[in-house]
Amino acid sequence: MTSDLLVSKNMLYPIALFGLIFGIVTVTFDLRSLGIPLAMGMVLPFLALICNFITVAVLIVDVFKNNLSAKYLWTLAFLFAGCIAGVFYLMNRTLYLPMK
Repeated sequence: MTSDLLVSKNMLYPIALFGLIFGIVTVTFDLRSLGIPLAMGMVLPFLALICNFITVAVLIVDVFKNNLSAKYLWTLAFLFAGCIAGVFYLMNRTLYLPMK
């Protein structure tokens, strides 16, 4: 038996993508050279971190609620890769869920 996500998939995709994009952009580029003030440049990584935490927490709960065979591997992937693994899991979630 499969269970639904704690947060709907339509809300979790944008949260995961926001965390992924701003997590990479704020670490890779100097935002002050793009005209973004320093205060906002400090807020964006914090928002990306919050989005990563929400995505990882929801997906770890989903993996354990659905009792996937590779739940420990997915948990490690979520913890170490964050939203990269999260977006990949969300795109292919129906393939990994156990069939009746």
